[in-house]
Amino acid sequence: MSPFHKPVILDNNCISNFYYADSLRSILTLWPRGTFKIPLRVHNEASNWRKHGKEVCDVIRELADNNIIEIVDINDDSDTEVGCYMQLMLAAPVLGAGESESIAIAKSRKYIVATDDGLATERCKDLFPSVEVITTADILKMAKSDGLLKESEINQMWELIRLKGSKQ
Repeated sequence: MSPFHKPVILDNNCISNFYYADSLRSILTLWPRGTFKIPLRVHNEASNWRKHGKEVCDVIRELADNNIIEIVDINDDSDTEVGCYMQLMLAAPVLGAGESESIAIAKSRKYIVATDDGLATERCKDLFPSVEVITTADILKMAKSDGLLKESEINQMWELIRLKGSKQ
């Protein structure tokens, strides 16, 4: 019943938005197990967030331990993944390690990238036009179209994202 035709790899800004909306756990469990992947570098970056890093990582770890999501890492034996990652990290202006890992894995494994980072989206489309990029809004629209969330719930999430996200 998932509208996602392939796995979705999440970047930190989408993870943050769902956390701000008090819905990180619920969003990641709406669709079948394995729908969402989180890069190790994204997880590591989140662990360094002062305000809510521990809480975010606790949710991610719990869901990974229960095989609901998967934490993934660059495959050092894959010339494609390593090459894409290096290409992204060496281009100016430089993307973060999490964004670069998300895009490199998506390119190599044919995943969808979920990011709200404008530079990451632009870089992905320029260098790897075959990689599909979606946003927090796209995920919420899919949840609504799949009958998993009501519009009122989505509106409430956006309000929390605006309120809590603007304080960061």
